[in-house]
Amino acid sequence: MSVAKITRDFVTNIEGAKLFTYDDIPCLNKTSAAIELSRLFKKGIIKKISKGKFYKPKIRVFGEVAPNTNDKIKSYLKSDETNSYETGANSFRKLGLTTQVSNETVIATNGIYRKVKIDNINLKFIPKRVDVNDDEIYLVQILDAIKDINKIPATTPNEVVKYLKEIIKKESLENQNKLTKFALKYTPRTRAVLGAIFKEIGNKNCAYELKSTLNPMTNYKLKIEEDVIKDRKYWNFI
Repeated sequence: MSVAKITRDFVTNIEGAKLFTYDDIPCLNKTSAAIELSRLFKKGIIKKISKGKFYKPKIRVFGEVAPNTNDKIKSYLKSDETNSYETGANSFRKLGLTTQVSNETVIATNGIYRKVKIDNINLKFIPKRVDVNDDEIYLVQILDAIKDINKIPATTPNEVVKYLKEIIKKESLENQNKLTKFALKYTPRTRAVLGAIFKEIGNKNCAYELKSTLNPMTNYKLKIEEDVIKDRKYWNFI
């Protein structure tokens, strides 16, 4: 069967208003599939929301239905091309660190910094610090929250650290070791906060490993009370 026929059959059978990309076409020759999709686009059979992202309109009594905003955003998160994950305020809300909803979705990718407008949502793409598997994304979102601890809306660094202590304490030793490994790609202050959390919850090995990566002469501005982090001076928090 020709690639053109495979592509047309795929479009015929796909659900209306569902987003798809070249990679979804069940053939190896993506160049030929892209050519056929371009033909179908010019004929109005499919529509495009951005480069390489298409959908077949769903026809209803009151007109055409396009993919909803959440589906559009998810299409960026699931892209094999960018190997991306959500971070920023909305990701921190899902972790339970804030209740505030942001109209900006931040996506960490292998690409460069850029912004895209999706309906009424601002999409901001930032370079990510470490490559992780899908089941490890949760861990780097914790590290991103520590990195942005002073920027998380409707909360305080004190509350964030108290909450993260409980989250990290419940993680397996394997995941705590992964957090330590991933943290090496983050800022010194992030490593200091994570190290302090590890010491508080009793994981001295991870705490000392992170401490050894820090410059003993560097101080970190962070308003943390002594009942949250006892050894503030040890970690050079001011």
